Parts: sequence; C-alpha cells; structure tokens
Amino acid sequence: MRNLQQTLSGSVRLGSFAGLVLALAVTSYTTSTSLAHTLSTTLLGILIGFVVAETPLSGPFQELVGLVSRSPDKVGLDVLHGTLQEQRATDEDTDASSRLLDQRTMYGLQHAFLNLEVTGWWFNMGLWPDKSEQQQRTTRLPFRDACKALVRKVVHDIGINEQSSILDVGFGCGDQDVYMAQQYKPGKITGITIESIQHHAAEQLVKHSDVGDTKIALYVADASKLPEFLAAHPQVLGGATGTGEGKSFFTHVVSIDSAYHYRTRRQFLENAFRYLQPGGVGRLAMADMVLAKPAPTSAVGRWVFEKVFEAIQVPPTNMKSLAEYRHDLEEVGFQDIEIECVEERVFAGLADHIEAQLGQFGGLVKPNVHWTYRGLVRGLRWLAASGWIHFVVVKARRP
Repeated sequence: MRNLQQTLSGSVRLGSFAGLVLALAVTSYTTSTSLAHTLSTTLLGILIGFVVAETPLSGPFQELVGLVSRSPDKVGLDVLHGTLQEQRATDEDTDASSRLLDQRTMYGLQHAFLNLEVTGWWFNMGLWPDKSEQQQRTTRLPFRDACKALVRKVVHDIGINEQSSILDVGFGCGDQDVYMAQQYKPGKITGITIESIQHHAAEQLVKHSDVGDTKIALYVADASKLPEFLAAHPQVLGGATGTGEGKSFFTHVVSIDSAYHYRTRRQFLENAFRYLQPGGVGRLAMADMVLAKPAPTSAVGRWVFEKVFEAIQVPPTNMKSLAEYRHDLEEVGFQDIEIECVEERVFAGLADHIEAQLGQFGGLVKPNVHWTYRGLVRGLRWLAASGWIHFVVVKARRP
C-alpha cells in the first residue's frame, strides 16, 4: 500500500509539472516571438519537474545537481528529524547494517541543535549590496542586515517621530516593528497579519525586546478588511472608528514586501487612504512587486498567467504595470507619489544568500525544504535575468 501511495503521489506530482511545462511553453509562445525563449522556458519547466517529482528518473537527477546528498557530511538532517537513510553499497561491503544511519548512535549530529543561534525571524527579500558594493565587502552580508536595509529604504524619510502612529500591514514575525521602534521611536505601532503563527512569534519577540516608549500592538487581521478590523477593535484608534471627519487616524501606513498578496491591493490602498491622517500628514510607504512587461493578452496566455500567480497566492489582478500602479494610487487620491525600482538589489542578492545557506546548512534541513529553496534560487535567478518583475519602493502622501 505504501509503495502504491508513493507511486500515485509521484505520478500526480509529475503530471502536475508536465502541465506546468506545457503552460510555460504556451505562455512563452504567446508572449514572445523568439523560439529560443520558448525552448528555454520549456526546459526550465522540465528541470523543475525533475527537482520536485518523485520518479525513478528524478532521484539520480536530484543527486546529480546536489538536491540530495549521500555524503557523510550531509547526514545531520537525517539524525535531526529521525529518518534512516540507506547508503550505497559497494563491492567491499560485508555488513548490510553498516549501510544504514542508525538513529540509536550515542551522539551522531544531534548536538547541532546546541550550536544554532536565532538572531531574529526576519522575513522579507532584503536590500542587498549592488555589484560595486559587493566587491568591496570581505564578508557576506547577513540576511537580517539586508532585511533591515529594506526597512530603512522604505521608512527612513517619511517623517516618523514620537507622535507617529504607524499601521504596519504584514509585519512578518515582528522584527521590523521592533527595529522601527528602536531606530525611529514612534509613539505607537499597530501591526496586522493574516498568519496566526507569525503573530504568536511576533508577540514573543516584542515581549522580550527593548522597544523604549513605543507601544506595539499586534493583531491577526486581513489587510483588505481594515474597516471591519477597526470596527472590532476601536481601541486601535483611541475609541474612534475613523469613518468621518474629527476621528482619529494613522500618521503612517507601512507594508513591506507583502502587498502583492492582498485580496486586493487596490482595496488595501483605498483603506489605507481612508485611515491616513489628512492635511498632508498621512504617509504611505511600501515595498512591493509589479510587472515590468505586459501581461499576456491571448485567452490561453491569460489563463496560464492567472493560474501561475494564483498558485503562489498572488491575485492576478494585483500584477499590474508601473503605469497602472501609479494610476491606482492617483485614482485613490494619493499625491507626491514616488516609485523606485530596486530589483537589481533584491532578487540576485537573495538567491546568493540562499545558495550560501544551503551550502553551509543544507544537510540540517528536511529534503522537501532543501528542494524548495533550491527551486526558489532558480526562480530568483530567472527573475533577475528575465526582467519580468519590478521590485519597487513606493511612497505617497494623503493631501
């Protein structure tokens, strides 16, 4: 039964990725006149299929490209999560039991746990050094520093002070709120996230962090349903609902590397404008992603486009061009709009960091996590090379 389940699972996964290969090929064909581009995109889909699908062909391929390791220096994973990995037999093997990693060994690599240090739960793409800056560095930039750099890029010049009341939408695990409290000392930060587990981690982080006089309150809520959230928690705006003149407002609304997930971003922008303090005081600041090339217009191409983005939980309606993005901001009512493209300091830098992490710690994570990040590296490399997506820093003001 187990073998049958594994076979069916592998067939389903391979079938899914065969569909992805076809989808990529059709999309490429409908959006490009280059045969080379179509073939390269199809090949990318085939490689992804080999990376993820569990078939007789995928195993050797995964080992060949380093997604699965049989080397002794990579067995920390197997000891830590309690699996037994069979070692390759050789002609000299005389004891079959020696080909198994026995979890019952006295120590193994379980002491790896004692050497792990968590310096935070940062979770944005980061702002990495450009090529010239990277050449001047002698060490690799830590992930947390790249994440902090992105936060600074978004909020450093939007007038945060002791009187500021910030709404942080999509606060991750709270690191950016603690960082803003320590660096900019606002009076209050209200954070919302749709991820309950991240909310729990963030509350623990805030509880054990020195945030000075800044009051940080974190909630589980939907970014696109801000009016409902504020109606249910009137204390957030000092007892007011913010629905009319004379009510309380936020001085800043911040969203760092998450707005493309909102259902929808346009609805979020309208709500942000509604609850920002009028009179030129209220500021919007975001890190976001938009299309750098037009979306496909054919029926098939559009269908594939929508399915791909829905699969990564990005509403297709959010994937607009820079011009469309600016139009949405203007139509909502924002002024003094600034949009800066910084993707050259995002995608490739994050890919480099993940590769370095996998090289150092790849044996200490489960195979499915390892493969996921390998696939993410390739996706980020493709984004950096293809120019399909802009990673943007957006700032605007409510008049």
